[in-house]
Amino acid sequence: MFKELDYFHGLNAKKYKTDMIQRLFVFVVFFLCGFVSVPDSMSQNHIEYTLRMPEPATHYFQVAMHVSEFVHPTIQKQGYIDVKLPVWTPGSYLVREYAKNLDRLEAHANGVKTDVRKIRKNVWRVSLPDDTHDLTITYYLYANELTVRTNFLDDQHGYATGAATFLYADEFKDQPADLVVEPYRDWTRVSVALPALPGKPFTYRAENYDLLVDSPIEIGTHQVLHFEACGIPHEIALVGTHAPVDEEQLKADYKRICEAALTVVGTHPCQRYLFIVHHTTGGSGGLEHLHCTTLQTNRNTYAQESLYANFLGLVAHEYFHLWNVKRIRPIELGPFDYENENYTHQLWVAEGFTSMYDNHILRRAGLSSVDKYLADVANDFTYVVNTPGTRMQSLAEASWDAWIKYYRPNENSINSQSSYYTKGAAVTTLLNLEILQATAGQRSLDDVLRSLYQTYYLGENRGFTEQEIQTAIEQVAGRGMEPFFQDYIWGTAPLDFDRYLQYVGCHLENELDPELAYLGIHLAAGRPTIQHILKDSPAYQIGLNVFDELISIDGQPITDLPRFLATKQPKEEVLIEVRRAEMIRIFEVELQANPVQKLVIVRNENPNPEQIELFNKWVWLGSEIA
Repeated sequence: MFKELDYFHGLNAKKYKTDMIQRLFVFVVFFLCGFVSVPDSMSQNHIEYTLRMPEPATHYFQVAMHVSEFVHPTIQKQGYIDVKLPVWTPGSYLVREYAKNLDRLEAHANGVKTDVRKIRKNVWRVSLPDDTHDLTITYYLYANELTVRTNFLDDQHGYATGAATFLYADEFKDQPADLVVEPYRDWTRVSVALPALPGKPFTYRAENYDLLVDSPIEIGTHQVLHFEACGIPHEIALVGTHAPVDEEQLKADYKRICEAALTVVGTHPCQRYLFIVHHTTGGSGGLEHLHCTTLQTNRNTYAQESLYANFLGLVAHEYFHLWNVKRIRPIELGPFDYENENYTHQLWVAEGFTSMYDNHILRRAGLSSVDKYLADVANDFTYVVNTPGTRMQSLAEASWDAWIKYYRPNENSINSQSSYYTKGAAVTTLLNLEILQATAGQRSLDDVLRSLYQTYYLGENRGFTEQEIQTAIEQVAGRGMEPFFQDYIWGTAPLDFDRYLQYVGCHLENELDPELAYLGIHLAAGRPTIQHILKDSPAYQIGLNVFDELISIDGQPITDLPRFLATKQPKEEVLIEVRRAEMIRIFEVELQANPVQKLVIVRNENPNPEQIELFNKWVWLGSEIA
């Protein structure tokens, strides 16, 4: 009960604790006198999950859910309990149907096998005798998809994410549960952010089901690096074969990122933090959790400077989520409904803010130069001007439709969708510049996040509404922001980059020649097949199709389309030969002037003192974390 006092740093904690003790005393007296009864939700059952992997080469985890000291009058009266597996995982907004990987579910009540019926795609109804005091449910999970949001098991290691692994009953979701991991044979390490139970090997305690879901598990013989940052211990679980790495430098870079991230909000909520890093040949990305994150990166990351720089950006992004999203969050993002989509218009805050800050954190940490930071910001701006979908779908709509669009892109997504990550970061940069200018450099977006953290996370232990985030920004800026929100969040007005860059004595320039010839297609990597056609381009207007195989232009086989177009001029007509559905088609196309841009941020020649001061504060010049 008193652990929740951590959320009330802004209140008089001592008085709060005294009041709670008095209330608890009155409750106990009334309970003993028979005036009140304990509701079902307060019944104390001992819940334990066991995760086994006796035959890892088969890719099957064995899971047991054991409820002892079974006390729940409502369940026992109705004669059954419904157990469920989530259909999605927080932080990845797509219904993934984890139940498709669950096999051979059985249940035993008081040691005797009992009837189980599947009643929905992810729900099993377990029959219970009247005198049930002990319930065990066992099942197998097929795990052969190594991503940050799915399970994987082979003869090298195992990775389990909670939503894809552990059944729950609504009646027991808020009760503590123990997790027992039984590693395969000679596997000696388990990395998980849950606290370990003393004297019990590989046994951990989750305060409730939400924390169990929020604590991925890595099992194997992986290397673990330890370092301290922000006054707390951190661990890095390095999983899989990877290029040689200077471990001390790696820890130093992580430390700089962590301590630079801390400067935004100023208070660290964790007692310990874990990074799980999977080194793979393909996938990349990360998924945030309350006290940890899982990252995926290429095995050659540490051998290539550009790959390593990008990876550090991922580390910064996911680490910053421990504040933004996991604690500073849209109100719709928790408590979670694990069976249905959880819609919000505010993923542009959850991910857009974080995408802006990941580059800013590297700059603060001294891991990115001023020029590199400006180039990263310009890349966000370049995405916006070159993506037709940013003029079709607002950031609020992109956030809402993540469940059906963002995670299910098709060949036309470039024309119809907007990324709440990248456009969100671009808009957040403009927002930060607006606050800096409005307050003469005295305040920034940092102050907005601090206010949200203090007011809604610590003060009220909840997320913020759409109006509350706008109000918080307006209070920090000291001016109304309604036009900004209507144009850039709810609307699709073109972003006026130069207006905001002028605050810091900068402007945009386009590095590409607008007089180059333009066709408006993207080819698939290594193949002459059209992958995307940009809206309103010559190819779009003439009727070329995605998946057309490009055979020739003006009779010439095309091996390098950009080089060929560089020999042409706008207004020239060309004959394009394609193969479509095993038929040859020829199109006569008039090329246009190139609308595609490669934006760079350039400092004005003679900025005034106010612009110089704001620029230095914007890019954290001279303020790198030591």
